Amino acid sequence: MNMEFLKSLVPTVISVEASSEDGAASSREPGPRLLRIKRLGLLAMGHTIEDDVADPGIKVDPGMGFSKSARSKQMRFRGNSRHIKKISFLHPAHDVRGRNAPTAVSSSSSVNRRRAPSSVTPLSWEKHHAATMSNITIDPELKPGEFVIKSLFAEFAVLAEKKIEMVMAEPLRGEDAQFDQLISSMSSVAEHCLPSLLRTLFDWYRRQSGTEDESYEYRPRSSTKSKGDEQHRDKDYLLERRDLAIDFIFCLVSVEVLKQIPLHPVPDVLVHEVLNLAFKHFKHKEGYCGPNTGNVHIIADLYAEVIGVLTQSKFQAVRKKFITELKELRQKEQSPHVVQSVISLIMGMKFFRVKMYPVEDFEASFQFMQECAQYFLEVKDKDIKHALAGLFVEILIPVAAAVKNEVNVPCLKTFVEMLYQTTFDLSSRKKHSLALYPLVTCLLCVSQKQFFLNNWHIFLQNCLSHLKMPSNNSIRKQIETLQNKDPKMSRVALESLYRLLWVYIIRIKCESNTVTQSRLLSIVSALFPKGSRSVVPRDTPLNIFVKIIQFIAQERLDFAMKEIIYDLLCVGKSHKTFTINPERMNIGLRAFLVIADSLQQKDGEPPMPTTGIIMPSGNTLRVKKVFLNTTLTDEEAKVIGMSLYYPQVRKALDNILRHLDKEVGRSMSMTSVQMSNKEPEDMITGERKPKIDLFRTCVAAIPRLLPDGMSRQELIELLAKLTIHMDEELRGLAFTTLQALMVDFPEWREDVLSGFAYFIVREVTDVHPTLLDNAVKMLLQLISQWKQALQSNNKSHESQQTSKNRRSVSLERTSPSTVLHVVEGLALVVLCSCRPATRRLAVNVLKEVRVLHAALGIAKGDEELAIDVMDRLSASVLESFIHLTGADQTNLLYCPSGIDLQTLAEWSSSPISHQFDVVSPSHIWVFAHVTQGQDPWVISFSSYLRQENLPKHCPTALNYAWLFAFTRLQLLSPQVDLNSPINAKKVNSLNSSDSYIGLWRNYLILCCSCASPSPSMSSSSSTSGSVRCPLPETLASTPDSGYSYDSKIVGAPSPSSLFKHIVPMMRSESMDITESLVLGLGRTNPVAFR
Repeated sequence: MNMEFLKSLVPTVISVEASSEDGAASSREPGPRLLRIKRLGLLAMGHTIEDDVADPGIKVDPGMGFSKSARSKQMRFRGNSRHIKKISFLHPAHDVRGRNAPTAVSSSSSVNRRRAPSSVTPLSWEKHHAATMSNITIDPELKPGEFVIKSLFAEFAVLAEKKIEMVMAEPLRGEDAQFDQLISSMSSVAEHCLPSLLRTLFDWYRRQSGTEDESYEYRPRSSTKSKGDEQHRDKDYLLERRDLAIDFIFCLVSVEVLKQIPLHPVPDVLVHEVLNLAFKHFKHKEGYCGPNTGNVHIIADLYAEVIGVLTQSKFQAVRKKFITELKELRQKEQSPHVVQSVISLIMGMKFFRVKMYPVEDFEASFQFMQECAQYFLEVKDKDIKHALAGLFVEILIPVAAAVKNEVNVPCLKTFVEMLYQTTFDLSSRKKHSLALYPLVTCLLCVSQKQFFLNNWHIFLQNCLSHLKMPSNNSIRKQIETLQNKDPKMSRVALESLYRLLWVYIIRIKCESNTVTQSRLLSIVSALFPKGSRSVVPRDTPLNIFVKIIQFIAQERLDFAMKEIIYDLLCVGKSHKTFTINPERMNIGLRAFLVIADSLQQKDGEPPMPTTGIIMPSGNTLRVKKVFLNTTLTDEEAKVIGMSLYYPQVRKALDNILRHLDKEVGRSMSMTSVQMSNKEPEDMITGERKPKIDLFRTCVAAIPRLLPDGMSRQELIELLAKLTIHMDEELRGLAFTTLQALMVDFPEWREDVLSGFAYFIVREVTDVHPTLLDNAVKMLLQLISQWKQALQSNNKSHESQQTSKNRRSVSLERTSPSTVLHVVEGLALVVLCSCRPATRRLAVNVLKEVRVLHAALGIAKGDEELAIDVMDRLSASVLESFIHLTGADQTNLLYCPSGIDLQTLAEWSSSPISHQFDVVSPSHIWVFAHVTQGQDPWVISFSSYLRQENLPKHCPTALNYAWLFAFTRLQLLSPQVDLNSPINAKKVNSLNSSDSYIGLWRNYLILCCSCASPSPSMSSSSSTSGSVRCPLPETLASTPDSGYSYDSKIVGAPSPSSLFKHIVPMMRSESMDITESLVLGLGRTNPVAFR
């Protein structure tokens, strides 16, 4: 690429004299160089751009390269963006001096969208996505390779400019997949033309930043002006942000393209240019404390990553540059500035990684490490020593994770012997311990086997001394010891411990049984003290303890289970002595799951824990572990050697779930009176928080582990209740577990669906309409997933899964048709709602039941599906009362087939002429009169419930609807009865009861229309199968009152219990209640009187 092409993309940065049209030539303004920047938008240059060229929300084909999600986070340059509005030169229509800048277009409508000639084939990602290439014309006569690289770089220039402008306006948020894809494409192209691409990238960088001469040294701008000049400081701050944005983009591209050096040689002059630029950013800026300080550090880290990439192919050039810079600083007289400069230089090498092969590169790396080690031994300054220690740790941890026979290479052995004794001695001093404990650990981890065994147990005791509690002291002494312990030091000691343990168990494979047992017991007794309710140290991420147990189990499974996990889970304790120790139990349960999963998937040895550092560019690639979700059966436990421990853990899980449900489960339901008007953040505090964390782990462990001792019905009920828990994460986990049971366990499906339906009836009351809507949506999701599972699995796969996942506790299967009738009954009850949105959900449930019924291949019997009957009747139902409304009858007359249940359930037209109606049948006129024309749905609903309609065609669904509606009626009665204690507490009880009377009336109509003697209910159920979930108590007592009707009634209700409940309410002073009673009793099923 020639310079003319680049100049067409990036204009000159330094502004020239004013146009002659202004009448006078103006001299260049004094002050910082970039105060004279012209706006670099392409619109100001006369180029045109597609409106959506840099839309960060555009989705890009993942096949074009992986997205670096962390990259966008790093671009959130910190600082106060409010200054932007004060500075006129940032406005698109003005330049630095405030003059109107020439613009290429007057409006978006007049933009000249230039396109490449039709003979040019667009790139594949231009054809398939809205994110098209910008309309900068590239000569189509060029060679194919040159055309590709020029097109890519043109696109890069456009997007880079947009990103710079965005950073100037506000911090970037979200991912920019298009820019990531472009950089990945440039990396691929660099394999064939790296020198040309690098030269062009440097030209772009210099023209953007104005650093034409190589001797330019970056200096922060914000401190160059006097503090009193606020306007200049604001300009400096913004211009500095622009410089940093340019550096940011330059580094992102450099990190990607420099990886191709092994495939395409690069002239040394270009390598030195990269080195010079990077090391300039490692220089300490004395006295700088501007608002961009954090951003300056981010850019320095990015250049350190560039150096890290360069060391993989040009190590000797990097080493020479670093040693030269270090020698220059060492020759200077020591001062705080020099010390900080040395530290900044050292930090510039923190992404250097040792090449493990070939051995020549490995030796070269450790010869460099020896040079640094010699400086470490000679230097007296504490801060420099600590910085070098941190550098060694960053470099050595990846080596320790991969090293095998390399420990015998003389240069590595020499390096360890050079540093170990001095570092170990210094680590015992308080001022050095935090920085040097990790270094001692790394030196041991990369040492030879005998060296490790001779020294590790001494250092191990030092680590444990920062963790364990002296057991022979009084409680007061123990508390004082705990208070005196430095939490940071405890954390560092723990991390040292678990890395040493990995080497001891995984790489060295322990020692003799007696010695190994002794070492492990000393560690376990320190971390998990017997009789303690917590772990040591406290407030530590639990995954560290989980990994420690996993490492031990790799070679000593029996020890890990019986000595650690059993104790953590309180295995074998009686119900009376069993107590919840949330942190310990959380660790024990998670450790068991990780160990079992690793054995079952044959993962082999666990990797060594790394620092988990995220590269500044966001280039860190993490392999996400996928855990098994199928139930661990007795047979599978036997195969992986855990059959002895598996039943004990299942029993412990049962105990834990029951205790947690009692302590932080049902009591923290959103329907609980104690939780009303409370925020989750206020309630999930103190002792509750770790218990809820444990609850989450237990729920997430299902169905991998099924609690032994808890019936299927109890488990489903527990999970269903957790879907209305105060904790949002727990709610999500509980429903996810129910979905897993529905999808992966065919023999659980009927139980899950019927159990969830009964849960809605009993627990999600009408005083919580939002919760009710959410619960019905979840029911819809469960039905839909059953349907999808049927569609995706053939019958042979289904039977295979059934036999594979069947539990030892075998229960009789519920007939699918019976479960569908249960759900239909619930949907009919939900149709009683006065809210159209809720009724719409009920209609959707009935529709999904119809689809599932067909998918299950259930033969048509004597009964029809409720949705079929109601859809068939809808047109005649509407015709019976539409003349009472002002609605247009055209649709009914000419397209009666278009009228269905959903049409009537969502219809909002009100009757208007019921006062003098002499045409309608009595059952229509009475309803219209009593409801005062306010709710046409009640007329439709009551028509569906006439004996010749739903009761005749859907008797089983109506029996369940009668059961559920009577339960809901009793739950709602205290809200509408003015004499109930609930309303006595309210200031305006009249209005509060009015809001529920319509719903209560609809329940009453449904109950009276469907009421039938209990024998009918039982005979109907016996013919079509039995629902395993128990019938709900027909009266659930309200927690905040003593209000009750027939509180002894349990199980299937009878018509007499209904009459005993409602007849006393005839004495009510409310006209609405008495008229509702008349409507309901007038619709009573004649069978109820037999």
